[in-house]
Amino acid sequence: MSPLLPLSTNIHEPQRLSLARKLILLVMFCLTQFIDTLSMSALLSAIPALEASMGMTEIQSTWVFSGFRLTFSSFLLISGRLSDVYNPKTVFIGGVSTLGILSLCAGFVYTTVPILVLRARVG
Repeated sequence: MSPLLPLSTNIHEPQRLSLARKLILLVMFCLTQFIDTLSMSALLSAIPALEASMGMTEIQSTWVFSGFRLTFSSFLLISGRLSDVYNPKTVFIGGVSTLGILSLCAGFVYTTVPILVLRARVG
């Protein structure tokens, strides 16, 4: 029995990236991972101050953390599919821009419910 041959014999090799472009991409992805980690660790250290200044209960302060992680994990699959369908560069830039804008908006909120909603949307 012969192995299956591809339908098209015109198979192109993937485009090779230069070393400089690979390093730039690596630095960009590492910085993005750092931003996500910084966002979580800054939130963990700020929860006691949020409880005191906004009068939050323990349940509400837990939801500030849990809402972020819950939406982050659920949007991870969706964003992967979006980057498959559309240009991955556009999806990446849109996601990082949205993270920055919503994080900035969350910094200017003085009541409990909007901070819960914004932190969940940042995820």
